Amino acid sequence: MKVKTKKGIKHSNISVKKRKKSESKVSKDKYFKQDFEDDDSKEDKHWQNERTGNKKIQKIDDIESSDSDMDPEEHKKSLMKLKETDLEFYSYLKKNDKNLLDFNLSDTDYDSYNEFDADESELYHKPNDKLEVASDESDFELEDTNDISSGGQIKVTLQLLKVWQNDIQNDKTSKSIKIAVEAFHAALKTISETQEENFIKFKVEGSAIFNGVIQLCILHLPNAFRNFLKLDTNTHFAAHKCKRFIKVKNSLKLYLTDLLTILRNVSSANIQTILLKHLHEMLSYTQSFSSLKKPLLKVLLKFWSTGEETVRVVAFLCILRIATSQKESLLDTLLKSMYVKYVENSKFVSPNTLPGINFMRHSLTEIYLLDSDVSYNHAFLYIRQLAIHLRNAVTLKKKENFQTVYNWQYINSLFFWSKLITLSKKESILHSLLYPLVQIIIGTIKVIPTQQYYPLRFHCLQMLTNISKETKTFIPILPFLLEILSSYDFNKKHKAVSMKPISLICILRMSKSQLQENGFKDSIIDAIYRLILENAANDSHLVCFPDLYFPCIIQLKVFLKNCHVANYCKKLKQLLEKIEENSKYIGNERAKEIFNLKNMTEIENWENRMKIQSTALAKFYNSWIKIHQAQKLKHLTKNDEISEYNLPSLRKSKRKKSNEEDIGSEEESDFELQIKGTEVEKAENTSARRSNKKSKKKIKTTNKKVSEEDDIPTENTDIVTDINSDDWE
Repeated sequence: MKVKTKKGIKHSNISVKKRKKSESKVSKDKYFKQDFEDDDSKEDKHWQNERTGNKKIQKIDDIESSDSDMDPEEHKKSLMKLKETDLEFYSYLKKNDKNLLDFNLSDTDYDSYNEFDADESELYHKPNDKLEVASDESDFELEDTNDISSGGQIKVTLQLLKVWQNDIQNDKTSKSIKIAVEAFHAALKTISETQEENFIKFKVEGSAIFNGVIQLCILHLPNAFRNFLKLDTNTHFAAHKCKRFIKVKNSLKLYLTDLLTILRNVSSANIQTILLKHLHEMLSYTQSFSSLKKPLLKVLLKFWSTGEETVRVVAFLCILRIATSQKESLLDTLLKSMYVKYVENSKFVSPNTLPGINFMRHSLTEIYLLDSDVSYNHAFLYIRQLAIHLRNAVTLKKKENFQTVYNWQYINSLFFWSKLITLSKKESILHSLLYPLVQIIIGTIKVIPTQQYYPLRFHCLQMLTNISKETKTFIPILPFLLEILSSYDFNKKHKAVSMKPISLICILRMSKSQLQENGFKDSIIDAIYRLILENAANDSHLVCFPDLYFPCIIQLKVFLKNCHVANYCKKLKQLLEKIEENSKYIGNERAKEIFNLKNMTEIENWENRMKIQSTALAKFYNSWIKIHQAQKLKHLTKNDEISEYNLPSLRKSKRKKSNEEDIGSEEESDFELQIKGTEVEKAENTSARRSNKKSKKKIKTTNKKVSEEDDIPTENTDIVTDINSDDWE
């Protein structure tokens, strides 16, 4: 054995020297075509196989060496003969080297040469010259085995995200789109509680990778879908009509479903805004999937009714785009569901919730004005429902029926329908509902015309004023305002002092403690002043102004005679002077011309000319309303609370039961001076104890009467109990 190895080494050295000499004379083409595996290396390999005793490996080497220059057809025949000559060796090849037996003779699959790797000295089969197109399941293969997790999933990295970003911008096929959608689905499953039964191709770990995947889809997927489907910039397009839609149908539906899922689970307002803006770009694709329409509307209506300001606006833009593009199929459902959401979320009104309710009211009118014929059916139904509630309250006169009318849901519904009718055109069919709506508002005022519900009356009168101003119809509003001046005693001394005036913007019902404060009377005078001035300014250009406001002038003069409060008299006296001045001006102007009462066009032209010239009363109102709106905004934003009032503090007396003793006295002050060690104090205490026993008995008897005569409970009820926001699902 040693001799053989030495001879083999010597022989190999001599052959190497001969090869070096011969290679210098060989041309370049012949050099690359020649076989580099010399006879000596074959002998060494044969000797190694003989040494190990592996005859099967030796046979493989003999076949490869003998058939290296063989024709492909002859090579195929020789391999097939093995099945007859040596069945055991053929079965060995079938198990360990199946590619050697599956040998194709087509032109595309040419010779399978052996490629030599100098570093590892291993043999590999060369790939065919013409490869088949890969399937969708094998869109991406990693070269580095470290990026493949133990479960066979591909681990997403930042470098991989950069590669995907370049591919999705430049690739014209659906390959990059499917990869991005699958990665987005995998990222969503990492934060979801439910486990996916199907195999997830990618694995997303870490917040940076998660954010990178979401950012990749939001920034690049809309353009990628548009470019692949070859769509125009038109916002209203039908993606399912494109020829290439079938290739991305499943990916598009999966992505839209995941996008709705992540919108349901996100709580941050900033992220909600970004996702809704992205959804606004993808809305046109939702038309192709009917199963996504109702879940999509449910998510958007939730954000529109309960989200923050920016979220509400973007959600409404999405709803408006759906309503305009899919009128026939979704508008009827939208009108019903949006109105129910508006009523449900207007149950409680406060300075914090009022801006959201106003936004819902304005945006809802925009949706209803898209198609007046479809809106009329819903308006007729819901206005009729309000009339039924009002009829039950008037006829039955029970607390439950009063409660269904005197609450914020009912009042906000009236606000919405009054705004819708005022904004609709005169030719619209919605104008036919003007008269029944005005009758419902007037009937609501008359249900309980007590002092406690003066704020509700002012809200209803504000609706009537807006309707009269926008539709140019006469509505008797002044009698309901002048009735308060004649029925309520403003000279009565108040029992409590309020440092700030009571705002009636977010109030329907005054409490009994508020009725005893001076701020209540101040707010009533301010509301009467504002509403009379607004109505007078709207009618200041009419020919009939002197005749129309003559009863108001008389009533104001009577009030000024009877009222002894200087602040109230000063305010209403100014209002009286403005109305008298305008009535004289209109009287003098109409005396200059002779009108034919049958010729209405002539009268309308004169009134329009007076309106363009603008009366003094209208100018005064325009300047006054600016100041009033500024004060209103100041109250709603609570800017008064920012400044600190350094007022002197007063201490209450330490005498026990001092408040209970003097409940009935109107001249009692809230604070008392402390007098110590005097006989007068002892005498007052003994007399007060005697009177206290009598006053307690009176209080018990009066409480029974108050509880029986109490108007309605303070709790609100839902006026849409027969309608559910989810009944259209």
